[in-house]
Amino acid sequence: DLADAAENGAMVLSGALVGLAGALAGAAESTREYRTDQTKLKVAFEDTGYSVEQAKEAYREIYGLLAEDDTSVEAANHLAELTRTEEELATWTGDILPGVFAKFGDPLPLEGLTEAANETAKVGTVTGSLADALNWAGINEDEFNEKLAKCSNEQERSQLITKTLADVYTDAGKSFK
Repeated sequence: DLADAAENGAMVLSGALVGLAGALAGAAESTREYRTDQTKLKVAFEDTGYSVEQAKEAYREIYGLLAEDDTSVEAANHLAELTRTEEELATWTGDILPGVFAKFGDPLPLEGLTEAANETAKVGTVTGSLADALNWAGINEDEFNEKLAKCSNEQERSQLITKTLADVYTDAGKSFK
């Protein structure tokens, strides 16, 4: 009886260890995407002169709106590229994005908006979702393109985009928050 009990105990322990190993492997796999996203976030922010803490804060703010890892990282990474100061970054994450989200939700994806704002600052012509954010707020796209053309560099265009969207969406963002 003692031998049978020992054998049964060994089988139960063996099964438990196999189950534990499977659970650990599953946990590692399920967190791989998250860890990869966080590494992308860190690299994007450090490459543009921001700190890891600023990356975390921007991510937290955007994740608070979207509750989705990939799109939050994507939007934050675009903002790291677009903004030049901590104040601009905070304006985007604390005012503009919450305001756009409050007014339009999913039909105007935040990661698409940040990507389009970033591209617009680079090329000097309104592109993608930024056109929607402007048009839906009653801002004439052609007139905005004229303002962009008067800017002498990417940084000035970025500041114009940030100021314009902040003027339009900050109140909605504050109300939403």
